[in-house]
Amino acid sequence: MTSEERRKREIEQRREAVINAANRLFYLKGYENVSMDEIASEAELSKTTLYTYFKDKESLFFVIVNRGIKILIDMIEKETQRQQSPGINAQVIKTAVVQFLIEYPNYAQAYLYFRSGKFNISNCNCMNQDAKEILDISKELLDQVILKLGYGIGNGTSKPDMNHVVTNVFYILVFEGILNGILNMDPIIREILGFYEISTQQFQTEALHLVQRLVIMHEGSTGLY
Repeated sequence: MTSEERRKREIEQRREAVINAANRLFYLKGYENVSMDEIASEAELSKTTLYTYFKDKESLFFVIVNRGIKILIDMIEKETQRQQSPGINAQVIKTAVVQFLIEYPNYAQAYLYFRSGKFNISNCNCMNQDAKEILDISKELLDQVILKLGYGIGNGTSKPDMNHVVTNVFYILVFEGILNGILNMDPIIREILGFYEISTQQFQTEALHLVQRLVIMHEGSTGLY
């Protein structure tokens, strides 16, 4: 290995250390409660070194969210192959999404926070590249979900005067609301759980498995949730 190759590898390793440190802290404390100083300390780097890799906390957060949503897409593709499905269907989406939530709650939490409206990502001309990729992938995925779900007049899950797209989007938002409540808990809820000696991690783990059981119970239905 040449000195240049070694230098590039060390740079990449430090960058990964920063991403992993930020990922842990965002999950444990929430995005708003984490500073760049804390991330630098967690990654065992100076703050000056940290800023050579990421210009601010927001750009670092977008890298994490982008990584997470690509993991989800990969899980959907693998589940499609596992089920030997000719394409994405409701069952593929159900299985992959629930498994993603259980295996990667940190990435799920980050993605939900990204979509909470906290970030100004409306200007496409100056948008962070990672944020743009997240939005593009999200739109494509949601389009797939809305098209592939079995809700609608034909299966009796909506009334004749209800648009099936409205019904699908409604259920997606309800599901996201439940997940957001689990993964981005209100401080008051955390305090109540603490009173009963239930850690945040314990609650999230058990709650996500409850979501999984509820999904399995409804696998006979044509909808996603």
